[in-house]
Amino acid sequence: MENKAGLRGSLLVLFIVILVLAISILHYEAAPHIPILIGAMIVTVYGFMLGNKWDSMEKAIVNGIAQGIAPILILSLIGTLIGVWVLNGTVQTITYYGLQLLSPATFLVSAVVITAIVATMVGSSLSAMGTIGVSLMGVAYGMDVSPAMAAGAIVSGAIFGDKLSPLSDTTNLAAATAKTNIFEHIRHMLWTTIPALIITLLIFGGIGLVNTQGAADTGQIDDMMNVLQSEFTISVVTLLSPLLIIGLAVARVKPIPSLALGLLVAALTTFVTAPGSTLGDIMAAAHSGFTAETGFEAIDDLLSLGGLEDMLFGISLIIIALAFGGIIQGIGITGALIGGLQRVLRSRGNTIASTLVSCLGVNVATGEQYLSIILPGQMYEETYRRHSLHPKNLSRTIEDGGTILHPLVPWGVIGAFVMTTLNVGMDYVFFVFLSLVTPFIALFYAYTGWTLAKRDDDSL
Repeated sequence: MENKAGLRGSLLVLFIVILVLAISILHYEAAPHIPILIGAMIVTVYGFMLGNKWDSMEKAIVNGIAQGIAPILILSLIGTLIGVWVLNGTVQTITYYGLQLLSPATFLVSAVVITAIVATMVGSSLSAMGTIGVSLMGVAYGMDVSPAMAAGAIVSGAIFGDKLSPLSDTTNLAAATAKTNIFEHIRHMLWTTIPALIITLLIFGGIGLVNTQGAADTGQIDDMMNVLQSEFTISVVTLLSPLLIIGLAVARVKPIPSLALGLLVAALTTFVTAPGSTLGDIMAAAHSGFTAETGFEAIDDLLSLGGLEDMLFGISLIIIALAFGGIIQGIGITGALIGGLQRVLRSRGNTIASTLVSCLGVNVATGEQYLSIILPGQMYEETYRRHSLHPKNLSRTIEDGGTILHPLVPWGVIGAFVMTTLNVGMDYVFFVFLSLVTPFIALFYAYTGWTLAKRDDDSL
């Protein structure tokens, strides 16, 4: 890129873009795709004003999109997998037993814990939300639990598990960016993530105790269970695919081949659990999803989902957001903003606070969690060294401000994934309590100095 943006110009352009996003999404209730596309056009015009050529900006856009190829492939595979899962009875089986075992009062807390365990084992918040998360949404639907609250609980658990898993790509990325040991990084993250999890569980526990709406609707739950049992095959055979995916993830097999093998097993078991299904039926469910026609409205609404086509909303949003992030980074707006913060904030507490703000800013501007880790991590490395702060302080902070805050951005990769896969609106962000409370805990440590580790000879 020939000419980089300055701080003042970057602030003005970012203000205009945020204004466009706010008016379009909040006032006109538009889907985020077009507002972000307009924002990318505004940034491109600014790039031309700086004297940059289109070829260099186009390259930055392509490079930005390239960083999201893996999530796009995962999203596509999960869409096809869910379609086949509904056809062969996987979602129905988990929903059926979930309705038996869980209760409306404990559902939200249970959803956090269950998703956290799965995410820790598989090392991927996307895989956890796209597998057990989908089934938990089915249980929530049957118990008349708010979809936004259920999604918030699922995302909170998935993010917690992802952050404490040594198999997680973002956890390893944060440790590598800050140049610290992965297990030392995870141990240091416990100071922020465990209190955040406890607060999250207390909030959801309180909501469950005061929310008696679902508890009185036991008749609908019984009706749903009867329809599920009479219309579909409720069998442990249907669980072979999700169990295989979890087992492969524990064995450190990457998400894409794990999901592909899980899809193959789901397709094969369909011939056993859905007698009469043909290969054409399986391919149709994988592409267009499953359409339930039981005559029971709640069941039909719940099970009419999945398929590659159902993922196109999220995939297109990810592509546009990554293109926007590519041009933002390419013409130097993110670098200018982070550099400006570095010059203004110089104390230890302010350094950590500015790192959190920078990570959030990159998330909002680009919608890309990898960039929200890499850019601030690289920019603040010398500042942490100058304040004699151990690298694990930096790795923890870029996780707290980058990965953990990323689900709060509806046009980000995970935001698009959540809205598409869990079939909820943007209001889910108000219930991702783990993400909402974590930065306040990090700021408390930043200004009290508690849990901040000093740099030692081994971390030079």
